Amino acid sequence: MPTNPSRRREEILEMIIDRYIESAEPVGSRAISRKLGLSSATIRNVMSDLEDEGYITHPHTSAGRIPTDKGYRYYITTLMHRKNLNEKVVKMVEAQYHQKVQNLGDVLEKTSHLISSLTNYVGVTMMPACLDGHSKQSGRPGVEKLYFDGTSHLMEQPEFQDISKLHNLFKCLEDRVSILKVLCDSPDDDRLTIHIGKENKSSSLSECSIVTRGYKIKGKASGKLGVIGPKRMVYERVIPMVEYLADTVSNILYDMDE
Repeated sequence: MPTNPSRRREEILEMIIDRYIESAEPVGSRAISRKLGLSSATIRNVMSDLEDEGYITHPHTSAGRIPTDKGYRYYITTLMHRKNLNEKVVKMVEAQYHQKVQNLGDVLEKTSHLISSLTNYVGVTMMPACLDGHSKQSGRPGVEKLYFDGTSHLMEQPEFQDISKLHNLFKCLEDRVSILKVLCDSPDDDRLTIHIGKENKSSSLSECSIVTRGYKIKGKASGKLGVIGPKRMVYERVIPMVEYLADTVSNILYDMDE
């Protein structure tokens, strides 16, 4: 994207991505032209420029366009309009954590379930190795523990109606080492991290995006939590949700005695 891109090009790219996230169908020039009141020829010219620059592409079977990894990245960093969590969701989350949570494992298990239920994607949380109960008792080095919830949600996504793609993805999710590598391939602090498509080291996750953020224990960055979903995930809602839950978990664990 040029240093000073025209607002029209950004508006068209944003509309393509928003529509594709919503419908999972390639977006044609006619749908954009009706919305913006511009000719289809004008829209096609802009689409051609955006495709030449690597922000969108078109499937062989369709004249419509879909976002590339580069397009999603630009959308997230520049175009996306974040959604605030509504009060109903906040109260529901608070109520869930007020139920039985006696230790870190309880918190992380509940959190992975909350992430999944609130996003309709896969929720994942990671317990630091040094806090694994078995390793503490045995005195041997521990292994990070993962909590998963909602893998069945991926079967509902159009991207994974291809059985071979779904099979490869599920095999990757079953391989906890692969997921740990992805979660650990991010800053060792509590910053938000987003891996899109081929940015994920595992080829089985090339159709996925992974949004993670670290949580803190007693004020110190420790484990990770996040979402695994299609690249077409609703980032404007997922990102604030992941950030809110990471902050909430950090607050809960601040005074918890592990």
